[in-house]
Amino acid sequence: MEKQEEHHLSSSVNEGILEIVATGVETIGNAERMKNDIDTIIIKSNIRNVIVDVRALKGRLGIMDTYQRVRSYHPEIRKFNLAVVDLPEHAEYQNFHEATSLNAGLRFKWFDDMDKARAWLKSS
Repeated sequence: MEKQEEHHLSSSVNEGILEIVATGVETIGNAERMKNDIDTIIIKSNIRNVIVDVRALKGRLGIMDTYQRVRSYHPEIRKFNLAVVDLPEHAEYQNFHEATSLNAGLRFKWFDDMDKARAWLKSS
């Protein structure tokens, strides 16, 4: 049996912002599980401002996979302000992710700087 790559999530609250850090590997095989795990953490916290830090996450989905994932976010996620922090070299991917999320009715913005993400959430 082939070993499946795993993802790991940790979360904390910093100045009223829920911060989720994703590490490990994002693959098509675990992307849905990771999305569901993140959705669950956000919904259970009921903290409206959320940062998901994926800078240490290896791999990114393809454009069509991202489109499908955004369309399957839990409906409750639309109530939250979501900032994703990623590496600058993933700008093209994250710009598509942001545009697709906004088109789906999510309050979503990506950053390559944690302080700018926090500032945006504090002003939301």
